[in-house]
Amino acid sequence: MLFKYKNNSLEPLPYYDYSDFKGKEKDLENLLAGNLGRLYTESGQLMTIFQERPWQEEPDLCALDKDGNLIIFELKLGNVQCNTTIQVMRYAQLFGQKKYAELNRIFKQYKNTDEELKNVHAETFGLGDAILSEEQFNRKQKLIIVGSSSDISLIEAVDYWKSKNLDIDFLPYRFYKIGSDIYFDFFAKPYDYHINPRGKKGILFDTNRSHNENSVWDMFANSKISAYGSASRYIHSFNKGDYVLYYHKGWGVIGAGIIKTSSVEENPGEDELYHTVDLLTPAIKDKNDIKYISALELCSLLNKNFYFASTIKSPYLSAGEAELIIEELKKKYQ
Repeated sequence: MLFKYKNNSLEPLPYYDYSDFKGKEKDLENLLAGNLGRLYTESGQLMTIFQERPWQEEPDLCALDKDGNLIIFELKLGNVQCNTTIQVMRYAQLFGQKKYAELNRIFKQYKNTDEELKNVHAETFGLGDAILSEEQFNRKQKLIIVGSSSDISLIEAVDYWKSKNLDIDFLPYRFYKIGSDIYFDFFAKPYDYHINPRGKKGILFDTNRSHNENSVWDMFANSKISAYGSASRYIHSFNKGDYVLYYHKGWGVIGAGIIKTSSVEENPGEDELYHTVDLLTPAIKDKNDIKYISALELCSLLNKNFYFASTIKSPYLSAGEAELIIEELKKKYQ
């Protein structure tokens, strides 16, 4: 619940479900599917592998966690009734029996890719060579019901099944309208912990290697951090004084700097937005000079997990965490 603070008192703000903005259940499904890596942090991070198809008896959304467990979502636009627990359990019965080969098939179809699920999973969660075996996928299932509000009978039903050791939960989503802007709130368990973006922070930022092998050399040569095309919006996540850690796909963190500029700059010819930086590590010129901290090393050094399948590798780092990684990286370049 969001409250307005005034004169040392709290006034609850009205909230909306997606239908109030003419959104459909499929819109909510797409919103969550495309943003699970940002909504869930550290140990709760999820990787979307499937969305419901029309006229099929299927869950709205399926995802995997770092350990290969299957997370099954059932979404409702508004108030969620208690019989939704039975619906999501039926989906668990259908999808909980799927072996790796079937999960791999539906993932490839969903993503329109030839890449193997276990390889993409390992890359997404920074597992390095510790790729899960096929037998490790879908050993356990977690059921999640999502809605903007719930009947007390749903909460009672969820609590009942929890008491019977079923891994099931209800997570509310809410939209708020403040002035002309619309805000989205989603309580992603287990802790819903995020570093405050206003404070000094570190961001693991992708170097665009998947789309242009040479982007990173341009960034180092011109002391900047860049984002391109549809991903360029992510450059606005930086504030002046933040740390940037250059994350190079297939390698790891290969460089670091401090953001110098207060506002984003543009290179229209390259469909590029960028910030200028003070580099804290060498301005390397080619791959032969690269020293790096791998995804696995990064997780071990900070004792936390990251979601690597996005331009920003969430979650953000605290200033202290970023400084620790930078010092370790400097040692490698000595």
